[in-house]
Amino acid sequence: MTALVVLATLLAFVAIFSLWINRQALNTDNWTTTSSKLLADEAIQTQVATFVVTQLYANVDVQAELASKLPTQLQPLAGPAAGSLRQVAQTTAERALATGQVQDAWTQANRAAHRTLLKIINGGGNNVSTNGGKVTLDLRSIVEQVAVQIGIDPAVANKIPASAGSLVILRSNQIDAAQKIAKLIRGLAIILTVLVFGLYALAVYLARGRRRETLRSVGIGFIGAGAVALIVHGLAGTAVVNALAKNESVRPAADAVWSIGTSLLVQAAGSAITFGALVVIAAVFAGPTRYAVRLRRWAAPYLRDRPGVTYTAVGALYLALIAWAPIAAFRKPIGILVFALLMVLGTEVLRRQTAREFPHVRTATPVSEPQSGPAA
Repeated sequence: MTALVVLATLLAFVAIFSLWINRQALNTDNWTTTSSKLLADEAIQTQVATFVVTQLYANVDVQAELASKLPTQLQPLAGPAAGSLRQVAQTTAERALATGQVQDAWTQANRAAHRTLLKIINGGGNNVSTNGGKVTLDLRSIVEQVAVQIGIDPAVANKIPASAGSLVILRSNQIDAAQKIAKLIRGLAIILTVLVFGLYALAVYLARGRRRETLRSVGIGFIGAGAVALIVHGLAGTAVVNALAKNESVRPAADAVWSIGTSLLVQAAGSAITFGALVVIAAVFAGPTRYAVRLRRWAAPYLRDRPGVTYTAVGALYLALIAWAPIAAFRKPIGILVFALLMVLGTEVLRRQTAREFPHVRTATPVSEPQSGPAA
């Protein structure tokens, strides 16, 4: 039984990462939500603003535009003015990126790019329009808005090339690899989840006479898988940020990208830990410790003789868990159904256990009073 629990725990660790990648990279709503959170961060706004201004100056002759608006005798000042205006453009871009209008444009650009990406990796590459064989994040509208705000003629801003402000997400020579990776990740997310729960369930089923102890080990396994995932997340984050942040000026943005981009991974690991803790608590409550026996003896009359009261209390607790949602599964219809069945099953097992242990207890005994009872 120990081997099954250990194997399931190792698979649970891998499943946490596969579920994260599946939910983060292959779900348009999650991708869009994360991208919106990214742009809401001030450090990331600064780096995006720098990119936008660089694209603007690379595609618009700002000096010529300024010179055309100055009197002939002042036109030699257009060069220095264009250089000074760059800092103004940076500040203007940062302010623009904090506005709802530009953030909406960013959100829509990310949603459109991700939909195109999914169509391609789902096998629709020949029927999906790409930009030169590339899937890009189109920020041209943001470049245009910044251009107008710093005084560039709207007619000129509208002529900015379509390629300006484009960030390449996927190139044509990467499509085959992306399709294979996406297929593998989707398969792993499902297969590993089924295997983890299946192996844990098999371990508990085969552990006749030691099922409670095995159930406790299952809970500890979930906690361990989640804890190790968080440790790996922290170590990987340090390595990734150090690799991306070649200078200190971009480190805050790199830190923010890692933190926000892996928030679903942290959530998945936290869910595993929370679920494991609930399983351990249930196993302890059903165990032979003095306080567990006292609680079961106190609850015996209600569990055995008042099933309506019992299931009403369990239902109220379950609704509270759904509202709190300590586990991501409580936000999914299938997860809500599965955990509802598990709570009903667990409650029924507990009712039968207390009926066997305390068949003659008819009135509740205060928990504070020492009572003896047979071990579970």
